[in-house]
Amino acid sequence: MRGFRQWMSDHSEITGILVFLLIVIVVGGAAYGISYAVDGGHGKKAKTTTEAGNGETTESPTAETTSGQASSEGQTSAAETQPTEAATTAATTAAGGSETTAAGAAAPSLGDTINEYGVYFQIVDENVTAKIETNLRRVPSTNSDEDIIATIYNGDWIKRTGIGHNGWSRVEYNGQVLYAVTSYLSTDGSSSSEPIYQAANDTVTAKEEVYLRSSPDSASDDNVVATLTKGTSVARIGIGSNGWSKLDYNGTEVYAVTSLLETVQ
Repeated sequence: MRGFRQWMSDHSEITGILVFLLIVIVVGGAAYGISYAVDGGHGKKAKTTTEAGNGETTESPTAETTSGQASSEGQTSAAETQPTEAATTAATTAAGGSETTAAGAAAPSLGDTINEYGVYFQIVDENVTAKIETNLRRVPSTNSDEDIIATIYNGDWIKRTGIGHNGWSRVEYNGQVLYAVTSYLSTDGSSSSEPIYQAANDTVTAKEEVYLRSSPDSASDDNVVATLTKGTSVARIGIGSNGWSKLDYNGTEVYAVTSLLETVQ
């Protein structure tokens, strides 16, 4: 013991350093212990908070705060996406409303106008009969006899549902919607022995070869003015109820059998 004290006396500078380090260690340890005791282990809870952020469940106040922040962020995300969802819903509703309106639209009323095959028909509700033999067609056109569904005569009454802007009528016949030349129809039952020509404005040629006559009569060839061959075009100015077409041939009004003509596209 005496030797140790002698050694410390001989090495007073080293002894002072060692004492200082010992004091620092003791004081530092004590301060850490006091801080840990007072704070309750913040380092551990900070770690728990981080783990909670990674999805683990914790009941620590810090974790609850973090969960609250996550919940708040989740609500913000929902709020940000809500306008988009609302817009989508609104668009869907609008589309659905449009579809419902289109599907559930009421039938046209009297006086309304509808468009079929490019023809504007004013809606009517009346009974008509044929003035003369009249073809009922599936389309409002005389381009093809294949479109003829039926033929009616004077005294055959049918329902007319529309009057077109171009000389065609929309009719109902045996549950079908068909079309007939308006000038061939009568609402008072009257008939006509004279052929009726519906105005036309198109260009035609012969399907093969057809006579052009000065009158709509093929009983004799004395009225033949010229012969129209396929590929040669003439202007058609009328379509008759008698199966003849009225043509303009070099400024002369002539006639040809309608079924032997075809429209030039």
